[in-house]
Amino acid sequence: MVLFRSIMVDEYKNKYMWFQQLYAFHQTPFGKCLIAITDTTDEDVTYLGFVDEDEGKALEILKQKWPMTKTLKDTENKTKTVIEKIFHSDTSHLHSVGVLMKGTEFQIKVWRSLINIPKETITTYEKIAQMIDNPKAAIAVGNAISKNYIAYIVPCHRVKGKNGSNKYAWGVERKEAILEYESQHI
Repeated sequence: MVLFRSIMVDEYKNKYMWFQQLYAFHQTPFGKCLIAITDTTDEDVTYLGFVDEDEGKALEILKQKWPMTKTLKDTENKTKTVIEKIFHSDTSHLHSVGVLMKGTEFQIKVWRSLINIPKETITTYEKIAQMIDNPKAAIAVGNAISKNYIAYIVPCHRVKGKNGSNKYAWGVERKEAILEYESQHI
């Protein structure tokens, strides 16, 4: 299981100087991505998003997610090692990958719960709401999931609406490709 670390929005405002993030663009089985990791020894993933067009726009989105953190180009290729672990055919490599997510207490609860969804399992917003002991919060869960900024590792692609609605920030076709890929790499 991925190591999940989090920081609340207010805490980030007070402690944002404790790390910088390194970024780079890499190819994955699902197209080009932008990844950012902490420059600490843990090298936690702070952002992973798929990029279909403008790299500059993608980089701007990353900087908006972490506005007070210094964002530097990865000149030592540290992100490549992390990408190789993430997309290795042996998924046990994910056990050595950590993420650092910043959000509200509710968002963090939702994102943490996503880590516990087993591969090849599709669940609903309602079931996630039940997992976090807030069964009436399906719409709020959907909103939190839509703000997930660490694709694939924090598997929001494993969640659909109760009525079968199939949204995904990086495109429904990519979501289906990820689910297919996961079914082949158990």
